[in-house]
This record gives sequence, C-alpha cells and structure tokens, in this order.
Amino acid sequence: MNCETLILVSDKFVDFTADKKAITVSQLNAMLEVPEHIIPGTLKLIPGLGISDNDIVELTTKINAQHTSSHRWDVSALASRPRPAKPCLSHKRLPHNTLIGAPHQLDENRFRMDLCIDENSELMRDHQTGQHVQGMVLVEASRQAFLAVTEAFFQDEGEDSAYFVINSMTTEFMGFVFPIRSHIDYRVVSKDINERRKKFSVEIEIIQGGEIRTRSTISFTVYPNRIISEREAALARDAVKVFLSEFQQPASTVVAE
Repeated sequence: MNCETLILVSDKFVDFTADKKAITVSQLNAMLEVPEHIIPGTLKLIPGLGISDNDIVELTTKINAQHTSSHRWDVSALASRPRPAKPCLSHKRLPHNTLIGAPHQLDENRFRMDLCIDENSELMRDHQTGQHVQGMVLVEASRQAFLAVTEAFFQDEGEDSAYFVINSMTTEFMGFVFPIRSHIDYRVVSKDINERRKKFSVEIEIIQGGEIRTRSTISFTVYPNRIISEREAALARDAVKVFLSEFQQPASTVVAE
C-alpha cells in the first residue's frame, strides 16, 4: 500500500504549496470530495504552520465521517502538533495570538520552545505575502519567548505581577522561515537580580531544519508592577501637561486708549 505524506498549512500559505508535497486547509477540503480510487493509498498529514485548532477539529471530524477504508487517512500527527503556551506566559489574552509553545529548560541558562502560528493571529490577519513567515511575526515570537521564560522560570510563586521593560532589541535575519515545524532556542547571556528588579540579556534563535534563521539579542528589566506603574503614571501625567501646553494660547492684551 502506497503512503503519501503531505504537509498541511493554512490557506494564507497557498503559495508555499506549489510544486511541493504540501496542501492548504481549503485544498484538503476539496480533496475529501474526491473518490478514494482516484488517489489510492494512504494519505498522511503532517501539521505545518498557520492552521488553527478549529481547522483541525473540523477536518478530523470530516475525515472520520467519511466512508473510506480505515487506512485511507493518517491524521495522528495532527493530534500531537505543538500547542501554544498559556496566556499567562505569552501575555496574550486570545490564544491565537500566542506564537510560542510552553518553554522547556535544557540547563541553567538554556531553554527551548516550539514556534506556533495561527493564521488568525493579529500579525497575520492583514498581511501575508510569498511562501515564508513574515519577519515581524518572528520578532513578536522572540518577544513572547523572553516573557514566557521569565514568567515560568524566574518569577517566584506569590511574587507580585511583573512589568517588563525592553532596554534594547536587535534582530538578524539569516534566512527565510517557511511554514513547517520550527523551534526557538533561548539562552540567558547575563542576569542581575536583586529585590528591586531583575535585569537580563538574552539571545534568542529561531531554528528550522537545523539552521539558524533569525537571531535576536534582547536586554530587558523586570520590575514589580506596583513600582513601575507609579512611575509610568507620573510620566504619563507629565506628557499630557507638555502636550496640552502646546495648545494654550497667550491671553490677548487690551491696550487702553
């Protein structure tokens, strides 16, 4: 029995599927209407990037409802696809805006997590061109990575909620990231932690096919929310005063004759 393996990606990556063993959600839905004898053999689906939980549920439900041989579809890999991190780690309220999986610790200063992309995310809903993942999606994934690692491994239980301040951030793009499985390697370069704040310098690399595709170097500081909120509020008040002063006209002077 022949077995054909296909990468399943979201519709926004339709250009990626040309001349490859890859298929979009819409293309798969169309294929489900084709009689089994037209394309015989087992079709195994491997999850790529961009597909949503709803896509997976709808497709597997439709496949399971088909009157085909038991070996027609192999969707086991879809169930074991990388899952996004919890909102408390990514600081995103809507799950489809989380671009990373839960981080796992490799040693004292190294961590790893999956790249998880839903085409309904805030950065993909309005822009997607070509076959690769857009650069700003990868930058945001790197930002979420330092939030998640810090929240999961450097915040004590019962500690005040944290406020993150980015001091500097640079990103090098070494190559395209395509909508297939990728992971993020995270390394703490230095850390300076005291009772008042936690300061980190980190290096974050997005890896695909064993090659580094992006590298971000980020310096950030974590403060207790109550401390930075007071400072932020004071700065906001000062900014409003300066802004409104630009609209204040000098009082007209009346000269008596």
